[in-house]
Order: sequence, then structure tokens, then C-alpha cells
Amino acid sequence: MIVVTLLVNVEVALRFFLDFPLDALSEVVLLLFPWLSLLGAAVAFETKGANVALHLLDGRLTERSKARIELFVSVATLGFAVFLILQGINYAIMTRSEGTNTLEISRSWEILAFPISGALLVAYCLRSIIALVRRTSNRRPDIAPIQF
Repeated sequence: MIVVTLLVNVEVALRFFLDFPLDALSEVVLLLFPWLSLLGAAVAFETKGANVALHLLDGRLTERSKARIELFVSVATLGFAVFLILQGINYAIMTRSEGTNTLEISRSWEILAFPISGALLVAYCLRSIIALVRRTSNRRPDIAPIQF
């Protein structure tokens, strides 16, 4: 994030103050942006409180219902991560011969952010699913045992 911010500021300063635009800087920023956003999304999935959540039903749901919703979200995210991997690899293969306009770097370097982030998401989702299954299996049953 720091590198992208610095590059954008340098490019803006060169363009507006010195009337010397460097298209290479904006191209590097465009190449780094998918990496920044997709890797950030993968890390946000793993980090509690870093992703967007709706707390409309928090007080109305049981712990078991919350765990089921969390499991559903993890499984849905796992499906999306597999999609990112498969389609990202296909797209990277399709764009391997395309180069960027100024630096002539292969577009595949930009596209590889998708399958790599997908792989990270798969790892994080599986870890989340395993933790949820362990947490729910270690729980006491909803019915209290009869005490004599």
C-alpha cells in the first residue's frame, strides 16, 4: 500500500508540477492494484473484524445459528476461491503473450494475483471450517441432562 501511494504521489507531482508525465509509474500502479486488493481480501477473511459484517441479527440468533451462518459463509467463500484459482489460471494462460503498453511486462503477472489469492482463501476457509466443526462438536447438547 505504501509503494502504491508513493508511486501515485510521485506520478501526480511529475505530471502537474513539472509537466513531465511518466506513464510507466501509472502502469506499475495498475499492475500492483490487483495484488493489493486481492491479497488484502484474503487477509481480511482471516482477520476477525477486518471484513464487513451486518450485526442486525446478533442478539436474536443462538450460538448454533451463528455458527451455521459462519459455516455457510466459509463454504461460499471456499467456492469463490476455487473459482478464482481455476479462472485465474485460465486467464493468465490466455494473457501470457500480451504485454503492457509502456513497460511491455506480461499481463500474466497482473492476473496471477487471482489464483494466488484464491489459494490463500482456500487455506483460510479450510482452517475456518475445521475450527467451526471442532467448536460445534465440542459443544454440549442443547438438552440438559436430567439430574437426580
